Amino acid sequence: MFYKYIIKFSETEEKTLNIELDSETLNLVTKKNENPPKWTLLNYGKCSVCPYDSSSKKHCPIALNLADVMAMFSDKDSTLAVDVRVVSKEREYHKKTSLQSALSSLIGIYMATSGCEVMDPLKPMVRHHLPFASLNETVYRSISSYLLQQYFNKKKGLEPDWELKKLTKAYKTIESLNIAVVERIRKASEKDANYNALIILDVFAKMVPWTIDHSLPTKDFMHPEK
Repeated sequence: MFYKYIIKFSETEEKTLNIELDSETLNLVTKKNENPPKWTLLNYGKCSVCPYDSSSKKHCPIALNLADVMAMFSDKDSTLAVDVRVVSKEREYHKKTSLQSALSSLIGIYMATSGCEVMDPLKPMVRHHLPFASLNETVYRSISSYLLQQYFNKKKGLEPDWELKKLTKAYKTIESLNIAVVERIRKASEKDANYNALIILDVFAKMVPWTIDHSLPTKDFMHPEK
């Protein structure tokens, strides 16, 4: 599996990111970074929900996944207007948007495919990644994909979570993780594009449990203008 993000700043400047995923595990396929930056160390701003210990895992898997990408955009302003093209095996997407919006879409893949078990609940969405997804689209895709998983759990004789309690818990844990990752990135960036992109992701993450708790009707996602 692959996604190619081509971010064009001007006629003379563009950056291309080739994202290759293992089709079985959905983990990012990466080359080993022999000299990762200090901010990728597990205990450097370790998040409160981290399931790992530095004695067995020296680096935060999310930070390692993000290191190269963050370096590419650490000197960029979040509001820069960019022309973005996303290429996958099935189709292409194109949008003129802000850099923070483009990076938010991109960084979401890197975080979910890092191998961090806290992010595992979001992995199924990576298989059908939707670049530049709106808030409504993100909430709808997250809840519907989780419910589909519960249907198959029931078919296998497992106990389904129709009340979405585990999904709500997972997202609230991810919120805590996001706060810590934002602080890591803030310290490693000259300007705000990287961490503002993460803040956008965190807003989206907050909306999933909020939507579940408030039991918004389906029509709000299907017809948000009504």
